[in-house]
Amino acid sequence: MRQPNVTVYGSHSCPDTQRAVKFLDGRQIPYEFKDVDESPEYNDYIAGLNNGKRVMPTIRVNNDTFFNPTDTELAEVVRSAGQAAGA
Repeated sequence: MRQPNVTVYGSHSCPDTQRAVKFLDGRQIPYEFKDVDESPEYNDYIAGLNNGKRVMPTIRVNNDTFFNPTDTELAEVVRSAGQAAGA
C-alpha cells in the first residue's frame, strides 16, 4: 500500500490541529504542514474550500478535503486513500 498525499492546513496553536498532527505523527504518516500563522494567505484558501468558513485543521488527502476530521475519520480516510494509491 502506497502512502497517500496528505496536506494539513492549520495553526500550531490550534488544539484540533495539534490533535490531527499528533495522530499522523504517531502513525508515521508523512504530510506537508501549511501554517496559517506564518502564511495568512492559506486562510483564504481554506475558506474557499469550505463555503467561506475557515475550519482548522483542513486536511487534503489525495485531492479530497476534510474539515477537522476526528481521529477515527482520519484513520479511515488515510487507509482508504493509501489503498487507492496502491491500486
